[in-house]
Order: sequence, then C-alpha cells, then structure tokens
Amino acid sequence: MINKKYFIISAFMLLLLSCGDRDADIPLDNMSGRIVIEGNISDQNGQSFVAVSRTVKISSGDDEYSPVANAIVTVSDSQGHVDTLKYENGVYKPVNLVSNYGEIYTLSVTVDGVTYKATSKMPEYVNLDDVKQSKIFDGFNNVSGLIPIFTDPAAKGNYYLFKSKLKDDDNNDTSYTVMSDEIGNGEVNGKPISIDVQYGVNQYVTVELQCIDASVYNYFKAFPQAVLHNSGATITPTNPPSNISNGALGYFSAHTSSSKTITIQE
Repeated sequence: MINKKYFIISAFMLLLLSCGDRDADIPLDNMSGRIVIEGNISDQNGQSFVAVSRTVKISSGDDEYSPVANAIVTVSDSQGHVDTLKYENGVYKPVNLVSNYGEIYTLSVTVDGVTYKATSKMPEYVNLDDVKQSKIFDGFNNVSGLIPIFTDPAAKGNYYLFKSKLKDDDNNDTSYTVMSDEIGNGEVNGKPISIDVQYGVNQYVTVELQCIDASVYNYFKAFPQAVLHNSGATITPTNPPSNISNGALGYFSAHTSSSKTITIQE
C-alpha cells in the first residue's frame, strides 16, 4: 500500500528556489523497470539501510515499487573498509559498518550485472536542542507551526533535512522540510517546519534533524509540496536529480541524526 507523504520547503528558501534550477517538471513517462535505490548511512545505531526496488507499471498507469532481493550491495569508506550488506525484512543492512563524521562513503549496488554507484560525505553533527510550537501565518490563516531550535555552525555550507510525524506511528503522514544556511549562517534557527501538516492537541510529534550533504539537499529540494511515495522503508520522489550513477532513481545519504518529541499544545 502506498501512503502519501508530504514534502515542504521552508518559507525562507522559496525566493532562492525561484531563482535557481527546478527539476519538478521532468517528464515522468516510461519509468517502468527503472531501478530505485534509497541508501541511508546514519551515525545512529540501527538506522542505516539500503532499499533496492524496481518500478512496475500497474493497471491504473501508476508506478509501484517491487523489492529486489538478489542485489549485491556494498558500502566502503576512504580508509578501504568494505561492508557487504545483508538482505533482511525488505532492505539491506550493514554488518560491520562504522560511521564517522567527515567520512566519504561509496555505495555500490549490482542488479542483473549492472552496477550503480554513489558517494556521500557525512557532515559534522548538529544537535537539535529543542522544538517549539508557535502560531504561524501561512498566507491564509494562523496555523500551528513547529520551530526546530538548533545552532548552525559558523562554517558556511550546511544542509538539513527535517522529518516530523506522530510518535511511533509509521503509517501516519510524514512531513519533510529542507533548509540550508544560505540565510542565517552561524545563527540559532528561528524558521518553522511542518506548517502544512496539522497535529491534534495532546498528540506526541517527533521531529528529526538530519545533517545532509549538498547532493542530497538538491535531491529533496526538487519537490516542493510534492507527493512522495513510500516504498517500504522510506520515501522516493519519482524523478528528482539523483546522486546515483547509471540511470538509477533515488538517493544515497550519509547523515547525522538528532530527534526530539513534543506534545502539541493548543
């Protein structure tokens, strides 16, 4: 079953995006049979995985995702360590992988004799100090917004992906928001996320801050307010600018993670 998930761009980025390249109008025809790779290397134990699937055209004309269980999947680092991932419960999981800040990881996925590769650098860790709730004007009404409190590092060139959803509810809609420090470099963040997803009073909402590299940021920013598809473990926009070679869809992200859970107030 495909669940709808919502992706928003923080309001302070809209002007920048309107001046830059946009990939949301890429034609989506003839996508059946394409390999889709969703790779995540996290600094948190148990959160690293690679999902490999193939797009399959169904009777409605939409694409679904069929898991690929016979791929050869490895992740290596700049020190020469290579980990061959093990397939279990629909995804490939590391066996001996060690994550380190600043390390460059290379993903290799071989399916039916074709190899797809990608690299991603794990940024330095940024802590999510708090999440505050505030009324925010969305252009039409005052709505409940969530503001992640964190301090952007002094060095410019930091990119963030925020995920917010009801705590312990994997079937609930998840909101995705990207930010960069193009505006507000080195400052404490005061910009909201998740204003398009409204939660009920006394509900528990978990917000995760991921520090990501530029290629992953560009992947997610290509779909402002687009519907993303859940292929089992995570999400896959249909045809954004992938950092994976050989025509595969998807992304490979080595990232840090910090989370907070809050109770929604009136």
